[in-house]
Amino acid sequence: PITLAGWELGDSSRSAIFSTTRVLAPGERIWCARNAVTFTLVFGFEPDFEYGQDTDPDVEDMIGNAPDFSPAEYCVLRDTADTSIDALVYGGDNTIAGWSGPALYPYDQLAQDGQILYRKRDESTGLPVTDTDTAADWAQSTAPGGNLFGPVDEGDLYGKKVQYPGWDLDTFTQTLKITRTATLTIAVAPDNSYETVRALLQSAQESILIEGYTFENAHLTGVITDLLLNHSVAITILLEGGPASGMTNQERWACQQIADAGGDVYLIHNDPAADVHDRYRYQHAKFAIVDGQQVLIGSENFGHNAMPADDKTDGTWGHRGVILVTDAPEVVAHAERIFAADCDPAHHNDIVAWGTAPYTPPLSYTPVYTSGGWSYPVQFPTPFVLANTEMALEVVQSPETSLRQTDGLLAMVARAGVSDTVLVEQMYEHPYWGDNAEDDPNPRLEAYIAAARRGATVRILLDSYYDEPGEVRSNAATCGYVNTIAVSETLDLECRLGNPAGLGIHNKMVLVDDAQSDDDYLHVGSINGTETSAKANRELALQVRSAEACAYLAGVFAYDWDTAPSLSPGQNAVYLPLVMKGYVPVANHLLISEVLYNPTGDDAGKEWVELYNPTSVTVNLAGFRLGDAVNSGDYERLYQFPDGAQIGPGQTLVIAQTATGFRSFGYSTQAAPDYELSNTDPTIPDLSPTNWGDGDFTLGNSGDEVLLLDTSGTAVDVVVYGTGSYPGVAPFTGLASVYSDDSLERWPANRDSDDCARDFRVNYAPADPGNVTVW
Repeated sequence: PITLAGWELGDSSRSAIFSTTRVLAPGERIWCARNAVTFTLVFGFEPDFEYGQDTDPDVEDMIGNAPDFSPAEYCVLRDTADTSIDALVYGGDNTIAGWSGPALYPYDQLAQDGQILYRKRDESTGLPVTDTDTAADWAQSTAPGGNLFGPVDEGDLYGKKVQYPGWDLDTFTQTLKITRTATLTIAVAPDNSYETVRALLQSAQESILIEGYTFENAHLTGVITDLLLNHSVAITILLEGGPASGMTNQERWACQQIADAGGDVYLIHNDPAADVHDRYRYQHAKFAIVDGQQVLIGSENFGHNAMPADDKTDGTWGHRGVILVTDAPEVVAHAERIFAADCDPAHHNDIVAWGTAPYTPPLSYTPVYTSGGWSYPVQFPTPFVLANTEMALEVVQSPETSLRQTDGLLAMVARAGVSDTVLVEQMYEHPYWGDNAEDDPNPRLEAYIAAARRGATVRILLDSYYDEPGEVRSNAATCGYVNTIAVSETLDLECRLGNPAGLGIHNKMVLVDDAQSDDDYLHVGSINGTETSAKANRELALQVRSAEACAYLAGVFAYDWDTAPSLSPGQNAVYLPLVMKGYVPVANHLLISEVLYNPTGDDAGKEWVELYNPTSVTVNLAGFRLGDAVNSGDYERLYQFPDGAQIGPGQTLVIAQTATGFRSFGYSTQAAPDYELSNTDPTIPDLSPTNWGDGDFTLGNSGDEVLLLDTSGTAVDVVVYGTGSYPGVAPFTGLASVYSDDSLERWPANRDSDDCARDFRVNYAPADPGNVTVW
């Protein structure tokens, strides 16, 4: 026990003194705040002492000239004999008693503002590690430690971390681990995910808690409003208030419907101007609790892409993902604790109720119910159910426990050795974190590679649909890194890019098969292979030891793997008969490969179109016409390429409304277009307006057509979206997911089925017009 009276907390010239007779017991901690009211508002509880102005009469005051610690300072704790008991030097080169070596700095790969400097925790106890009076004791430290596997060391795993106000690191220091008899249901998206989630929600008798990234599914919105209005089920939903592309009108509509029916809808909100800072970079977890008896944990958002509501008998279309549902009471209770900590508006000012500005619905909006399709032949029509079976379960979450070494994902993968198998299916798995591969390796990816080096068979399947191959941390770069290691070290290791169900791999799944026993493990949840996902987001995953469940999901992986073209040297793509049903051949004609039709604010002159030549010959474009006028009387226009215009094999051309408008985007790969329609730059050649059409080239935001015609007026390629129409061409219909400055991108760029919903995807904030990806 320590009597605090007379002890000082201060910096170089200022200090605050404990005047209390309070005794600090062994293992006890106290909080000292400069402003108790602000502290309570942000952290959700009162501090024990206040050393600034007296803002809270219920909090005991310290005395002295209250310190106002500056960024390049230090903090020192001195006893009554003025002896330095402990010190922290941060942000500057100070030398004081009780500290050795360089100063500690905030970790610069994640947001530095608001970081709480805190000590590394011992995994077994959750308590601070042994004090060495150096920066290496602190979680933000980038100092290397003892080697664990490959290029990853303790500095990468225990250090390079952050904490922000409102986190619950002290509550959730360890994973939940239990072994018990329980029921496990596995749903696969898009095959049976909607039906499984709908049935789970409709089983509710008393309550539903949902924590999600987004909620856009109109059919599930109807299920929830029916439960609220007709079955008196209490429903509370917590969503991310600032998803990467903003809240869609569809989600705003869904939130309003649920709130109008009596549901409680909350959002994690960020408003720096009002001094409101959200706790997590993104609230990205996807889980739901029904009646306190069952919990759903999965990889999928509550939208139509992941949970299409169409009739699956003729096929469907959507994200590949996995959802787990269990009735294990301890897992349910743990999820409830996470929800209670996250959705706590009484103690966290970053939680706002729906209807609070800016979270309001559009003035008029017609919800989209259309979902699914036919191109993906459903492989898993019903969920897999493992009833009343003994299994081991473990709950892993970010930002608290997803990088632990003694349990969680990394410990699960570390079990794999000779003759074992590791199967990874992820939306993202970055080749490295931080600045570069040498200094900041991705611990997850290095764990998979280390398993291969120990003799395991390792297969890594990553998404191709959302990937940006030109980026240094793309999935394509990851596969290049992995496959190069596999060849150079002769490892049973391979990485592929895939899109098995039409709208990309959204899964976050790892399987470990023990060749010598039934000691097989699965990991499914929301955690991507990015540094932000592991260290700054709210994420949730469930690990299960079950040979039967792993075997089922290995079958899902096998189908997806076989549909993905091999990227390894000397290997070719393998297409199974079922895959051939949706196979699209390489086009033998020029293609419109990308269209930006909705620039910010509909600024005139900023729309552009990209053309791609997938053939092996140069095409003379003189006399070819490009534009948006289907009929000669349309208030639109076709424009003609000048003499000498051509496009070589594999070449792209970007045609902009204006060169000045195109340059305003500041694209990194192409500073100027190849052609413009209106003469704003004498250095850029122009297309000439024809007499076909009565207006200008101006693409509609709700729908339109882009036509490329040859010299005879025959359509070479046509892109249709939204309300647009053209004979023989199906439109791209997913406009709800397109935002200002996004483009429609042909994916892959060398294939054409005349179904724009199949051929095109949304390219969010495109950075590289003129670059394409082909298969």
